[in-house]
Amino acid sequence: MNLNISHWKPFLLKDLFNIQYGSNLELNTCTESNDEYAINFVSRTEINNGISAKVAKMENIKPQKSGLISVAAGGSVLSSFYQSEPFYSGRDLYTLEAKYNISEYAKFFIITLIEANKFRYSYGRHSK
Repeated sequence: MNLNISHWKPFLLKDLFNIQYGSNLELNTCTESNDEYAINFVSRTEINNGISAKVAKMENIKPQKSGLISVAAGGSVLSSFYQSEPFYSGRDLYTLEAKYNISEYAKFFIITLIEANKFRYSYGRHSK
């Protein structure tokens, strides 16, 4: 397959996604759990799809929905992952929800583009 990129143009993520700040939870205030109803806790880590733990469902906090992209704004800055299950989000984490119906594969492509910019945020710099 030949991919013609000659007509590609720069774009802003905000034109394609609704960008929200996550739940801003701290893992130490959650109850870790391994039961079948446990919810992924996504943080700023660059490993394990950003999942730090599984936690018990919280009655007063609704999990983020599945299908979002998580992006670390601190810690492992710009570590980005597709979240295929509902999740709670830690601090300094953004979620991207597509404004249009795009495939998982398109989301993976966007994640690759975000990750390609990690070098801009080394040495303790944070993304906005």
